Amino acid sequence: MEFHSPSEKIKLMRKKFRVNQAELEGINMTRAFISMMESGRRNVSKASSKLLSEKFNEIAKRISVNLNLDDEYFSRTPKEDAIYYCNEELKNDLNHDKLEELIEISEDFELDDLQAELYKLQGEKYYNKEDYKEAFSYFRKALGKYKELRDRKSQVRIYQLLGICKSRRQEHEDAIYYFKEAIDYAREENNKRVFYKGKYNIAISYMLTQQYDKSLETLDQIILDKSDEIDFDILADAKILKGYELDNLGRVKEAIDEDLSLIDILKGKDDEMLSMVYNNIAEAYYKIGDYANSLKYVDEAQRLKVKVNKPMLSQTLNTKGKVLFKTGFYQESILVLGLAIDLAEEYKRFDYLMESCKDLISVYESTNDYQSIQDLMNRLLEILDTNDVKTGKAYAVLKLAEVSAKLDDSKETIKYINKLEILL
Repeated sequence: MEFHSPSEKIKLMRKKFRVNQAELEGINMTRAFISMMESGRRNVSKASSKLLSEKFNEIAKRISVNLNLDDEYFSRTPKEDAIYYCNEELKNDLNHDKLEELIEISEDFELDDLQAELYKLQGEKYYNKEDYKEAFSYFRKALGKYKELRDRKSQVRIYQLLGICKSRRQEHEDAIYYFKEAIDYAREENNKRVFYKGKYNIAISYMLTQQYDKSLETLDQIILDKSDEIDFDILADAKILKGYELDNLGRVKEAIDEDLSLIDILKGKDDEMLSMVYNNIAEAYYKIGDYANSLKYVDEAQRLKVKVNKPMLSQTLNTKGKVLFKTGFYQESILVLGLAIDLAEEYKRFDYLMESCKDLISVYESTNDYQSIQDLMNRLLEILDTNDVKTGKAYAVLKLAEVSAKLDDSKETIKYINKLEILL
């Protein structure tokens, strides 16, 4: 996009409509004055700009052209034009290419405020498409700009988003760092929602790195806080996660009681949270071998998630697939776990992707179905490579090495062991 000085605009507009300076004269603007503005010897004031815009809009209408120049068009400098153009474009729903164009303009004219906003918008666009690698890159750029601008309020949300991007890519130690920063900035800026949400997100990261005691401690900081400023959804999320944690610590009956107490609270109020509670109850019953109750609640979770939370449906199908396998429905469990993997790939939930792959491997291993194991692990490696995810590659290569060894293919076994050594 090219932006011109006020004098250049007059010259270019005259050339475009083939008019001379005399044709632009009016009661309040002489030919000599127009000449001085066009040569740059006189500045174009807002009043003069208004007269010129009206004149050129009128000339354009004679040939059925809607020029629609605003009153200040001729008085704006290139930098002011760049700001005006970007702000007008931001009123629209922009695609990645358009945002990149605006980012380039903001960089060329050193429009720091706009740069920060545009980086954030581009990051959010990738984030909404679940491309967390690209989203993280743009959020980092936005963070850098907000730091230059000393805009601490905006940094609160950016740190939160950076943490979520890292968490979704299973880079949980990095996620914990960004969530802690979000909490610190939120405390300073009195942003209660991000403060408590940051604690909840850290608890999830602790859980996913098997630091269950730390996770429970963090959750209790939310649940036992007597503040009336904790949003209902965050408090409910914390209680749901606590039940899940108790389950992971082997306190399964406590976990079930915790989750069952939430059903009446959430019914008719939040189906998305309720679906998570049903899923947790199903998983807990699965662990204690109560498969009938597990299927009962997993069906409830599936019914709700199909309607309100399809990206998390892979988690529910994973539980269902495991229960079906334990109850002797071998082929059905393969189909359900396969669907869980498909959905996890579609929504880029690599944590659930790994869980379902591991559970499906257990099903195949029960009948020594080595070909299916190889096919699944090669597919897993392809998915991880395509999405540039490192976590899970070592597991896939290890399984391929195990299969090669069981098939007495020493050459393939050595190849995979060498790959595993590099990964480790």
